[in-house]
Amino acid sequence: MDSPYRNIDQFIDAFVATVNLLPTPWGLKDATSRHLYMNKAARLYTGTPANFLLEGKSDSEFPTRWNDCADQFLEHDQRVKVRRDCVTVIETHYWYGKNYLMPFISDKYPIFGNRKQLLGYIWNARPVDNFSTLSFIDSKKVSVMTTQLEHPLFTPAELDVIFLLLRRFNVKEIARIYNLSVKTVSNRITTLYQKAGVHSLQQFEGYCRAESLENYLPERFLSTGVIYI
Repeated sequence: MDSPYRNIDQFIDAFVATVNLLPTPWGLKDATSRHLYMNKAARLYTGTPANFLLEGKSDSEFPTRWNDCADQFLEHDQRVKVRRDCVTVIETHYWYGKNYLMPFISDKYPIFGNRKQLLGYIWNARPVDNFSTLSFIDSKKVSVMTTQLEHPLFTPAELDVIFLLLRRFNVKEIARIYNLSVKTVSNRITTLYQKAGVHSLQQFEGYCRAESLENYLPERFLSTGVIYI
């Protein structure tokens, strides 16, 4: 990215003025991967205490749960540096201080001075959207994936199976994941259909869309860390 700024200090003032009131998390690091600024939304997202002086701190120095992934976040910076372009990842952790895992998409961009020197990095974070080709047919707003869902008909274990069914895993694949017999999984799927009052996978998919069950992402399939996309 071309920049009229000669140094990072000039850039910080303009960046802060731009993102300070934004509702989404935005942050700024210098070229050595030390933090310079986070807006209020970023502090909430990272669970950074309001009285913590983050300027000049590395990821590993933050008094937060996600500092155990500091090496992975540093690698993200280095990939941006090498590519000299945006690198996007899914970063999963206990964001917002929650006691359950949450995946977020994070874009990281390089900042260049007017002599093309690397000044630092901009990062942001946003929820993972549940986008599919059905969005071209169904005009309803794209929804956000969630790891927390309660349903009056289905148990948490059944919701996990539903997640796999909606991703077109077959009975044998589901049985292998859960280390169960094919017959046991088939019986569980039959029970799901009966509860939903349907008789086929196609009907069940329509039911799940109406109930927003396709937005559920089982926490058991997640782990903390970074995935490059």
